[in-house]
Amino acid sequence: MKRKGLAYLIALCCSGVASAGGLTLPGAGVVSATRAGAAVASADDAEAIVMNPAGIAKSHGTVITIGLDFINYFMSFQRAGTYDPIKEEATSYAGTPYPKMTNHASPPLGIGAYQPVPLIGIVTDFGGRLPTWLHFAAGLYAPNAYPFRDMNNVNGKPFYVKTGNGYDFPTFGAAPPPSRYDIIEQEAAIILPSIVFAANVTPDFDVGVRYSAGFAHLKSTLAVWGLTNYEEWDKQDGLFTLDANDSFLQTGGLGATYRVGPHIEFGANYTLPINIHAKGDAYAINGPAVSLNGASVVVLPTTKGLERCEAGGTAAKLKGCVDVELPMTAQIGARYKFLDSKGKFKGDIELDLDWEHAGAACDYIKDPNCQNPSDYRVVVDAQVTTPAAPDAGIPLKDSLVQHGLQDVYAVRLGGSYQWDVGDNVVVARSGIGYDSAAAKPGWERADLDGAARTMISAGGSYKLAHWSLDAGFGVILEGTRTSNRNCNPTGQTGSLGCNGTSEAPVDGYNQGQPSRTGPDPANPVIGPAFQVESPVNQGTFTSHYIMIMLGASTWF
Repeated sequence: MKRKGLAYLIALCCSGVASAGGLTLPGAGVVSATRAGAAVASADDAEAIVMNPAGIAKSHGTVITIGLDFINYFMSFQRAGTYDPIKEEATSYAGTPYPKMTNHASPPLGIGAYQPVPLIGIVTDFGGRLPTWLHFAAGLYAPNAYPFRDMNNVNGKPFYVKTGNGYDFPTFGAAPPPSRYDIIEQEAAIILPSIVFAANVTPDFDVGVRYSAGFAHLKSTLAVWGLTNYEEWDKQDGLFTLDANDSFLQTGGLGATYRVGPHIEFGANYTLPINIHAKGDAYAINGPAVSLNGASVVVLPTTKGLERCEAGGTAAKLKGCVDVELPMTAQIGARYKFLDSKGKFKGDIELDLDWEHAGAACDYIKDPNCQNPSDYRVVVDAQVTTPAAPDAGIPLKDSLVQHGLQDVYAVRLGGSYQWDVGDNVVVARSGIGYDSAAAKPGWERADLDGAARTMISAGGSYKLAHWSLDAGFGVILEGTRTSNRNCNPTGQTGSLGCNGTSEAPVDGYNQGQPSRTGPDPANPVIGPAFQVESPVNQGTFTSHYIMIMLGASTWF
């Protein structure tokens, strides 16, 4: 019990992560999203800022585009097994199956559960004031994703009590949420103001470059447990919230397009990773059974001058930081354009192939500070001690929150066709795409969507002389997946790993050995290389997305 309380507190302070949540969805704005993201070769307005910066070289005059993708993520998690008995006390829920947990997110700036993801931009050739081969774009976009989670409902009722900074414990006695060690609540926002320059190298070959500098806000709350809390007693749980910001993150991209005659066009796009180094406030609340040598414990700021994030923390508001990387991506596309007898554009069909380097690996033995998309590095400037010995604290080490990601490959097919309606034009679009799973087998989690997905979308535009009104709808299907490795050390106090006698090494510290499968609690008192192996994500996940796209463009 004494050792458990100390290890628990240290895990409490370091296990939380403000996740960016979810990998990006296809498209940016309305037109590309209604084509299921198949727009690397065809994008030629402000959407090209994201899809392919070379695409703006095809524009003429000045085009202003505003687009919003309203996204809702439906997800449920049914943890495998039942609640284990608690040796310290009798509980009414011991032996009952874990309830199904459902995402009830309400984004702060959303409409109900729908989160609007913006794309706003202007593309211009400067009206002849600069060389005719030079084109410029400026805009603002956010990664097309749904990072919001609210897994605090058990049988339709909130469990933890929301406070100003995070959550507090309710009256003990009811069954706690089985997803609490993965995520309770999460939100994130990444906004990227961008500029693009593109040039007509030859009449048929264009190149473009994008630079983006923006900010990120990341916040999440989860419960954690100590080194030997296999029974998952909620009175030895703690609630941890990290609220952090990166006020200056940078990324960029390169693109090219090449035309072969009037009908065929090729496109290629490369995007740099987005490295987020966020700093902010950390809040910790402990269950009543957490103790050290029989005494209550306190979490105090790191000794002045030894901070690794920033100074100024207090016991009520610690200082913490998190490093998160969004992966680099690359796309290639081939497009065929349909022309009428007079050479007027009537429609097109495009096939794109995408790659997302989510599986970039780290060797933490050679480089303890390396960064990859799978692992969120969390540091809290704090130490654990008791009121009787406030100067004898144990400093907390770095913590890794792992997601077991792998590279993603995707194929997208989309196109359009248009009709003249008097002096105006009606455009119809549709697309279908498939993305392979980002999570390796056994690594599906609630805080980040790593499932394989199929997107089906459709939409259209009504074009007037100088305006276009755009709308569309999409569904992203992910089906049902089960992660059940028959690894449940819960309740087996003193056992090690999935076989009861040993623990597989943590990825990045495996040195050629087969690494473990599934996320585990952290124990930063001894470092991430020695995390306890006890997966908390085993069970069944079901999810899908709904997307509603609305936008408009004007040109002159």
